[in-house]
Amino acid sequence: MHKPYSRSWLLRAAIALQLIPALAVADDAGAEGAGLEVITVTAQKVNEDLQKTSAAITAISGDTLVSAGVYDIRGVQNLMPLVRFQAENASTELYIRGVGSTLDLPNIEPPNAFNFNGVYIPREGTSVGLFDIYSIELLPGPQGTLYGRAALGGAVNVGFNRPTQELETSGVLEVGDYSLLHGTIVQNLPVSEQLALRGAFDYIERDGYLATGADSQQDYAGRLSALYAPNDDLDVYVWLHGAKKDGKSPNLVRRGFNDGTFDGNPNAFNTSDPWDDRIDPGAPTASPQDYENMVIGAEVNWDLGDVKLTYIPGYFYLDWAADYWLENIPALLTAHYNQVTNELRLASDTDSKLLWLAGLYAYQVTNSGDFIVGGFPLSQISRNRLEGYAAFGEATYSLTDAVRLIAGARFSWDQREGEGQTAFGEPFSADEDYDNVDWKLGVEVDLGADAMAYATIQTGYQPGTYNAFPATPEQSNLVESATMTAWTAGIKSRFLDGRLQVNDEIFYYDYADLLVQSFNLNTALLTTFNADQTTIWGNQLDVLFAPTGRDRLNLSVGYLNAKYDDFIVPDSVNIGIPNRDFGGYPLQNAPEWTVSAGYQHEFQVGPGRLLARIESRYEDSFWGTFAQFRGTEQQDYFKTDASVTYYAPDDRWSLGLWVKNIENEAVLAAATTGQFGPYADVFIEPPRTYGARFTFRL
Repeated sequence: MHKPYSRSWLLRAAIALQLIPALAVADDAGAEGAGLEVITVTAQKVNEDLQKTSAAITAISGDTLVSAGVYDIRGVQNLMPLVRFQAENASTELYIRGVGSTLDLPNIEPPNAFNFNGVYIPREGTSVGLFDIYSIELLPGPQGTLYGRAALGGAVNVGFNRPTQELETSGVLEVGDYSLLHGTIVQNLPVSEQLALRGAFDYIERDGYLATGADSQQDYAGRLSALYAPNDDLDVYVWLHGAKKDGKSPNLVRRGFNDGTFDGNPNAFNTSDPWDDRIDPGAPTASPQDYENMVIGAEVNWDLGDVKLTYIPGYFYLDWAADYWLENIPALLTAHYNQVTNELRLASDTDSKLLWLAGLYAYQVTNSGDFIVGGFPLSQISRNRLEGYAAFGEATYSLTDAVRLIAGARFSWDQREGEGQTAFGEPFSADEDYDNVDWKLGVEVDLGADAMAYATIQTGYQPGTYNAFPATPEQSNLVESATMTAWTAGIKSRFLDGRLQVNDEIFYYDYADLLVQSFNLNTALLTTFNADQTTIWGNQLDVLFAPTGRDRLNLSVGYLNAKYDDFIVPDSVNIGIPNRDFGGYPLQNAPEWTVSAGYQHEFQVGPGRLLARIESRYEDSFWGTFAQFRGTEQQDYFKTDASVTYYAPDDRWSLGLWVKNIENEAVLAAATTGQFGPYADVFIEPPRTYGARFTFRL
């Protein structure tokens, strides 16, 4: 007889989270007045009820992604508030509440963390397919005490489905326009009462979205995992994830060019078809890429009685080379990574009055890469090495039954080394150490059984870097570290017997020396510099409502005021042009208003059920570059996705239809200036797509 799943506290939470969809129902689906389910999240490195967590966490289940036809992090953008998850070739630019980075170069790390099962994933690893997962969690704002250097603006955590003690085979098959063929097969195998194995394979093939056939996919990915639990106090989870891409790289398209006159519509594409990247006969073309990625991770959980020990090691490898086109100029971008991470932490028993977590973290990453345009090497970084160590802790003390105090701190030490050569063959190098102490103070107050208010002050930090040119006595090539302090206050509540959930958070972020990047194709400059002072403030309102057991409504309204207060670009960057003051300019990729709304209804159809869902997102206008170059303004837009799915009894199989971007909106992703003058070259999000999906579970 198999032992029950509740062999350990972590395993219980993991299994529970796998079974909870994002908009689940607590009672029978058809019952009048059935309430919203309790959602367990782990974004703050402990298992918590989402409604009892003093942060605006958004959690989306893997089942929700499958039913919406979403199979990468870029497609998650429509489902999360105040974010932009936009493609930049093989990388994904993660902008959370206005904070993110551009320029896919070895000496630049994103200010937002992206993690697989607690293992940090560098930027080029974020574009792999999402399959056989149980949840994606968004934790906005600085997470200096728990996540350290990589989470100045927030964190995105992806959790894979773990092996269970059930013999199960499941799969997904999708077909759609652009010759889409997508398949996932998963096998779960209980080997013994103590050991279970799980294997998953995913394949995506489709034609390119661009007129040349560029931006196509032929992606292979696989995952093997094992869960070993020899007794009730110990479990060991080990996993291996690999991915390979053989599709064609995306090209950038012209915007605001107007046949070279530059006096027409500054936001017009080169032709009436935004996805037409053709310029000259034979240029551009659909160009190949070679992408290989492997990640190995583990999680050991050991219940020692009054405390629980967790150890998470990880290894990340990536080798990538992509030919693509900047207008009609061929370009080559390469990246190579070797990264090792280790996290060890202890956590108190969840039944005690004082809850605490303490840990150690160490990492080392060595990477390199070239950026070559028209045969001219704009950037050649032969070695970028960053390593660091940290000690952190966080505690929650129950002052009364209704009032809890929170305090946390993290000490970080980081060292960066870099070397390479400039576009003109000049060697450069950099070597710098950084240390920082982040802290957090907060209070939680229960306003009743179903309501809680909270307020938090916390800091964040990102190590400095260097520019890829030699340092001189007159000009250093080093870039200062970025720091920030965040004030947040919010309320989480449920009404109407748990059928209405209203969460609201106001926030104010004060950044010093925020890292800003610029790529100017006209001047062949790729520069990182500090904005002395930046403030971001706003509000996020999230509402879920279940008027009946078969209806669900969700609404998220985000307001963002993100501006540089003190930001002067020196004349050395502008090639002799006097210092330019960008004070008062908005941050790039930071729309002022973001509204997401969705509705789903479940119909009883014979012994099965039919689930219909529609989700629409509105974004206010925003700029794709901080300098507001011509052609980089995205005007306000709506983008709507819809799906309808029939589920057989016990969800043994399902058959569904989905459509994304019904309006066929051409939305900007990463952007830069063009080669001949005041206009832009931009990556562009996918056009309208549709497809059919079949799932099964044996």
